[in-house]
Amino acid sequence: MIQFYPSFNNVLDNFHSLAGNQTGIMKSVIMPLVNIESDVNLKSMTGTMPNYHKQLFKEDVNVQYHIIGYGSYYEEALIKYTGESIERYSTVVTPKMVEDKIVYATYREISKLGKTMPLKFMDVFTKEQLEENSKYNKEFSDKKVTEDDVIGWIKCPSLFNPKEDIYVPAKMMFVGYTANEKKGEKAYIHSFSTGTASHKSLKKALLNALVEYVQIDAMMINWYTNRKAPKVIIDDPRVKNILQSVGLGEDSVYEIIPLYISLKDLPLPIFSIFLRRKDKKMPYLLYGVQGDFDVYNGVLRGIMEGASISYSSYFNAVYNTDAIKKAVKEDVKFLDLDSNVMFYAANNKIEKKDDLVNSFIDGEINLSEVPTIENLSVDSQIENLIKYLKKVSEYAVYLDITPPESREKGWYVMRVLIPEILEMCIPDFPFKNHPRIVKHGGVTNGYPHPMP
Repeated sequence: MIQFYPSFNNVLDNFHSLAGNQTGIMKSVIMPLVNIESDVNLKSMTGTMPNYHKQLFKEDVNVQYHIIGYGSYYEEALIKYTGESIERYSTVVTPKMVEDKIVYATYREISKLGKTMPLKFMDVFTKEQLEENSKYNKEFSDKKVTEDDVIGWIKCPSLFNPKEDIYVPAKMMFVGYTANEKKGEKAYIHSFSTGTASHKSLKKALLNALVEYVQIDAMMINWYTNRKAPKVIIDDPRVKNILQSVGLGEDSVYEIIPLYISLKDLPLPIFSIFLRRKDKKMPYLLYGVQGDFDVYNGVLRGIMEGASISYSSYFNAVYNTDAIKKAVKEDVKFLDLDSNVMFYAANNKIEKKDDLVNSFIDGEINLSEVPTIENLSVDSQIENLIKYLKKVSEYAVYLDITPPESREKGWYVMRVLIPEILEMCIPDFPFKNHPRIVKHGGVTNGYPHPMP
């Protein structure tokens, strides 16, 4: 709903309050992405972030923030771009904000101070994976974590019990956290932003963080255990009309393949969506995933997310051909969230990619048959998600990680950690030893996941 007129001026003013050439959280330059003839016609924009990691991380690493705003209108695209930028900024700077609250101790020591997350949710790799991982990352331990290893812990409020705090590893909580070598700490698990969300409303930030965690969990289980799901037939005229307006109608160059991948123990409607080019050109295969109580909104957002990735394929084809060459090598190891996307976008190994997509499909279901609640309040959605999660988790925690410079502009950033379910992983290093993936049959799909 447009609440201001002119609406774009209001959105731009909000952006300018956070961005600048010399100061500000974001850089002031944003780039509308050019639509390609016969491709999707989204309103999209992107940009770059200041190199905060150069000041905060010990090593001279290259961080890709992967920020893009997209939608049917530029207002929508700019709002998403602004929100994602604040989220990425917060995840990088938060470890500095809370470094005085981090306790360095072994599991034996910290568990005597209060309730502590069990190490089995940190011990998510096999022995072979740890040995291989340590070759690429010298900070990473080549041995399994034990109760006598030093870990940086932070105490966070329980998601389920307002009177309870739980110690969790800071490495799992914060993307910008690096192991403290002086304290003898090693890394045993990678850091990802799964469960982090920004919004102008604290409750909506929490809701979005919870939804993201649940949808990534379903996606990881379905992908790496090769779990089958029904293909969704879009039979709603509203969804069809919106898709037609952005070049994704029946005459589109893309075949849209939505799968309904919700899990029984976390029954939020979740859609895993492939977009496959009918003319077999590049980008050949795109991917998006979204969860939502409103299934019409969920499937639309998932399709738009996948479609927006097409722009990065065109960019790399023109400006970064090395990325494409790397992604199509026979012996490539997918250790980042760019090369895996390029692997699926490249129009080679088409038969193998088609077989992979088809291996996930089992039957069909109409979108109108998927249970939906379109008008559930934010409080009710949070209540339902917590009710679901309480059945599978005991150690879930949350934390308001809003930096003061973001909060004074009216933004909130919430971080959730739910160790019993799956977060994002390095594409070629799925969590083979995580109890949840073992419970679902273990890793049987050797292909890297397609998430950016």
